[in-house]
Amino acid sequence: MEGYVYLGELYDVIGRTMTINDKKIGLSIDPIQRENQLNRTKSPVGYKVITVYRVDDMNKVEKMLHSILDSRRTHGEWFKDDEDTLTGEFINFMNAYGGEVYDMVEVKQSKEMEIDTRLSELSSQMSLLPGMTTILIRKYKGIEHEVILDSKGLLHFNGEVFDTPNKLYNNGVVKFVNGKRGASGTNNMSQFIVKETGERLKD
Repeated sequence: MEGYVYLGELYDVIGRTMTINDKKIGLSIDPIQRENQLNRTKSPVGYKVITVYRVDDMNKVEKMLHSILDSRRTHGEWFKDDEDTLTGEFINFMNAYGGEVYDMVEVKQSKEMEIDTRLSELSSQMSLLPGMTTILIRKYKGIEHEVILDSKGLLHFNGEVFDTPNKLYNNGVVKFVNGKRGASGTNNMSQFIVKETGERLKD
């Protein structure tokens, strides 16, 4: 059965040093939901997934990993990692097996954001293929700032992702320039110019 095999670890929710270095190797058809399940208690110890791979047979791959690492098993799906090498070994195994990396951070961001239909329509009009981007210019205080519009209709600026022009302006551009978020942004599309053509967008 296709699915995901993940590697995860415990952490202190308020940042204290953890003395347990064991890591968990498990499987799931939905790794984000699985991570949430493992964090439902109000414990000071949380659980986070370090890395996830999509594989053709999650049961087989999990059993293979558990068998290979059996001498390091501490309890159930948990394995000792005193030398802090397990993450690298897990990734090397998955790459050799042919697993496909699953970017949980990107997927979480996409799920949490509500795509602005104007932006998604714009990306379609730009004839963006999957994985392609276009560059928009947002001018602020006389300086032109490049903003990437991806094929999903999300705006990327300074390493962050925004789902509306207003959030991009206040939480992205203004914060980048002034060091703090703005509070008077606009959601108008006319604030952008397409870098390639010099055309100003219309509302």
